[in-house]
Amino acid sequence: MNTKLSFLGAAVLLLTSACSEDSVELVNNGSEITFNTSISRAMNLNQSNLESFKVWAFSDITDSAPFIKDEIVTKKGNNSYFSFDHSIFWPSDVETLKFWAIAPVSTPNIKQDGGKKLTIQNYTPKQNPLEQEDLIVANATAQKSEGTSINLQFRHALSQIVVRASEGTDTDHSKNIQIKGAWIVNPAASGTLSTNDAATELNWAASSTTKSYYGMEFSNVKTLSHTYSSIFDFDPKKDNIKNPQTNLLLIPQQLTAWAGTQDEQNLNKGAYILFLCRVEAIHDEELHEGGSDPAIKSEDGKHIHQLFPDTKTFDEAQYGYTCVPIGTKWEPGKRYIYNLSFCGATSGAGIYPPEDILAKMPDGNGKYIKTRPVGEDGKEEKKVGDPVLDDPIRFTVTVNDWLDAGGSTDGWTEGNIGMN
Repeated sequence: MNTKLSFLGAAVLLLTSACSEDSVELVNNGSEITFNTSISRAMNLNQSNLESFKVWAFSDITDSAPFIKDEIVTKKGNNSYFSFDHSIFWPSDVETLKFWAIAPVSTPNIKQDGGKKLTIQNYTPKQNPLEQEDLIVANATAQKSEGTSINLQFRHALSQIVVRASEGTDTDHSKNIQIKGAWIVNPAASGTLSTNDAATELNWAASSTTKSYYGMEFSNVKTLSHTYSSIFDFDPKKDNIKNPQTNLLLIPQQLTAWAGTQDEQNLNKGAYILFLCRVEAIHDEELHEGGSDPAIKSEDGKHIHQLFPDTKTFDEAQYGYTCVPIGTKWEPGKRYIYNLSFCGATSGAGIYPPEDILAKMPDGNGKYIKTRPVGEDGKEEKKVGDPVLDDPIRFTVTVNDWLDAGGSTDGWTEGNIGMN
């Protein structure tokens, strides 16, 4: 037997000899490689629920062939200590190893870039928020002389999008605003993640010109209050789901806002937040005797106007589609909070969305209205891009970094970046 083995050959033998009928005895002069981790704070993958990840390692004395390739490590006990299910030892003739790690282990299309870096190609988030997964990556250059327990500091590679809404009127002029679904329309459908040479930045590029939409119809109506609440905040018992998700996890990118009436067909695929909602105005006292209006319902000494959808009738099962354009730049590892005020002092309930998306949206057995109001003459009273009530929705955007676990307790660094 030729006993002169390169460190790569020795590693292969160490990993495969247990399955061989021949007994191969090697002298190991290295130490077993293990990992300890830290993760910037988030609602999804974090220090407590990370159970496993995949690892690659490259030597500083070889070409681009990896020493460790696509190997899974798992958590041991309740600590942040991870190891392989079989021992992998640091090569005795190598001082420096460059490690890459990616979670979750189900992440598809992980490739080498031709050198000693990794890319994630054509990453495509699930359209349903409850099926989306956090994506975290880490890299570290380690020296054998410093020990073989590798510290991996994971970073969140996606952008976290939170949509909050409130009912903006005061209590003297009450409105009942119900949300039955929400989507973010026309972000890029897929992207490719790479790093710079120093591996200190995460760079995303759209994989194609295809756009998509992300969100869902809610099983239970969300009634807005005078304080902001997350649209994608679920009660696991009430909504019969396991995940109390409060956010969307999407590809970092520069959004271009839909231009409204200037691009009614949305040929440029501009972005917007789409709502399936219902707006009622509630007034004290029933209608005066003899008064009638098919869009008004009298109840318990009050009368209720169905303002939207405007179908000229009152039907509490009806909802309509409205939207607000957004043009934010999303960056990796940052949380973007959209605070939308429905029917405030200077805001309404959004504008009529482009028609192209509505064919893909739920129709509620005909109760979800996808058309615009029609007058007695049979002509449409509103156009695409017109406000559904008096004014469009006003909103602010807050940007928060996902801080390291040892950072401040709230993790928020606020700053307004836009208002429409």
